[in-house]
Amino acid sequence: MLEIKGVSKLYGDKQGCQSIHLNVMEQEICGVLGRNGSGKTTLFRCLLQLIPMDSGEVTLHGERLLLSDIGYVPEERSVIQDLRAWELVVFFAKLKNMKMADIYREMDYWFDKLEAQNIRNKRLKECSKGNQQKIQFICALIHKPKLLILDEPLTGLDVDNVELIKKIIYEHRKTGCIILLSSHQFEEIEHLCDRVLVLEHSIVKYSGRIKDIKDAHPQITITISDDPYRKHSDVEGVCRVISDGHYTKYVFREQKLAQKMFLSAVKNREYETMKVESLTLKDLLGDIHENID
Repeated sequence: MLEIKGVSKLYGDKQGCQSIHLNVMEQEICGVLGRNGSGKTTLFRCLLQLIPMDSGEVTLHGERLLLSDIGYVPEERSVIQDLRAWELVVFFAKLKNMKMADIYREMDYWFDKLEAQNIRNKRLKECSKGNQQKIQFICALIHKPKLLILDEPLTGLDVDNVELIKKIIYEHRKTGCIILLSSHQFEEIEHLCDRVLVLEHSIVKYSGRIKDIKDAHPQITITISDDPYRKHSDVEGVCRVISDGHYTKYVFREQKLAQKMFLSAVKNREYETMKVESLTLKDLLGDIHENID
């Protein structure tokens, strides 16, 4: 288990992060949400020991967190442009004190896994941003880290590579790895993560398992298209109406009343698109979402 106990780091009168508490179990993915300046980067820098904490403690499985335990994929592409892809992987693997035989074995595995054999001998300045991101993943995973920190890992990737990276994240979790994943997107967090940590103005706004959040709010939503005037706002059972682009969400506390409205609308064939679902994480934490850039 990863235990973050009261971690604080302030920069004079500027915000950093204050009294962060978080427990993440093996095989769990924790999403870290927050706008720019909320404390996400400061927290990650403390975990990576790039800056000293003012107070607090971080342990992994009851022991002090070591750099050798961590794999890290930064948001910005942080590659040495003139190196070939395989050379960068070897460079980072040696920093983790890996033996050359182990490096080549793991490198073969990960270049195949990430469909990157075709860029193995390319200089990184000749690689696309998506392929550079793949190499950063290999650098982070090659030493089999116990804790994987991913800072906006899907940013700038095309659809195929997004699905490939998601698959890698899911599979690596099954090895027992603990994963921290930051994002500005609630949809990414909801689909990828088991729990969420929301930071605002350097403090914890919310922390908990996504399932627990949803279980505590068992409302049903009916999403319909092309309803700019919210014509069902006064329907029996509607407790909240949410506008989301071209779609309107009607929130019901009782499933029976939601079904009644849905069946009526289907019978009258009023809309091109209708969907019934539980509240999304974005809906549940909407007041926080409004403050996230």
